[in-house]
Amino acid sequence: MNYYEHHIGDYATATSHLSWDEDMAYTRLLRWYYRKEKPIPIDIKEACRQIRATTKVQREAVESVLKEFFLLREDGWHKDTCDEAIAKYQDGEPERELKKANEDNRTKRHREERAKLFKALTDAGGHASWNIGIADLRTLVANISVTVPETKPVTPVTAPATPVTATQTPDTTTHTPEVKTSTGTGAHDSNVIDANPVDVCHSVGEICIAMRPYGINANPGHLAIIELAAQGVLLTTLHEACRQAKAKKPNEAIPPNFVIGFIRNWAADAAAMNVAGARPPQHQTTKDQSRAAAMNSLGLGGHHDEQPFTLDAATGREAN
Repeated sequence: MNYYEHHIGDYATATSHLSWDEDMAYTRLLRWYYRKEKPIPIDIKEACRQIRATTKVQREAVESVLKEFFLLREDGWHKDTCDEAIAKYQDGEPERELKKANEDNRTKRHREERAKLFKALTDAGGHASWNIGIADLRTLVANISVTVPETKPVTPVTAPATPVTATQTPDTTTHTPEVKTSTGTGAHDSNVIDANPVDVCHSVGEICIAMRPYGINANPGHLAIIELAAQGVLLTTLHEACRQAKAKKPNEAIPPNFVIGFIRNWAADAAAMNVAGARPPQHQTTKDQSRAAAMNSLGLGGHHDEQPFTLDAATGREAN
């Protein structure tokens, strides 16, 4: 046994008359009894050796305690309370072994599942901390298992668009288009490929593909990208955010959070304007004009029950 109940009050009452050495001898004899699960040896000298009683006073204390608290039988010095506790413990041994086997089996399955989930996440280009909870790990793998495309060279993809006018003709160019960023002036580069402005993207893989040509370290396991995919985003909005992020940090590694921050700010501005139900003032600062122009180009300007407004680039006023 590695545990036994020790009732402090009962023990103190029964041993209040013992000397310090006798009290120590008694507690050591009890611990030996429970640990070995058998009675104290008949030979008192052997009993003293087992509990390390070396001096004459200590040996006399052992003999005194044995004669007062234990009963001598053919196989050793017995104590009824100890024998009862040991018998109860031994009767429950099969149940404890079965419980331990079940716990070991659950632990093994848990470790095997974690190993498989981490491998799936790593193979998809994702990452997670080593101590992530199993529920969060399952969620990450479930999100990427559907949205992550097969491993291919990363190139921007043009979604099929519905022609706006009858004179529009399909692009017959067969070479891979080059993705470039804007100069930060608001002008759209003609050789940058965007998706259909009305297509809301919920794919982690497509968001990563759209970000990577701008030098953004995007992977399907990034939590911010997963959240953005769950909410949905226009790819045109995403490209504009990437361009502005690249203009802000042209020579730095850009994290996905920095790009997504632009989108969240625009959405917050649009929500504030819709709640207020107001159009932009007639006189705006350059910063206000830039923000309004960006919101207008992304479809975020104007009140929800009004027609979208446009701004005159020269005056900053609303155009008719």
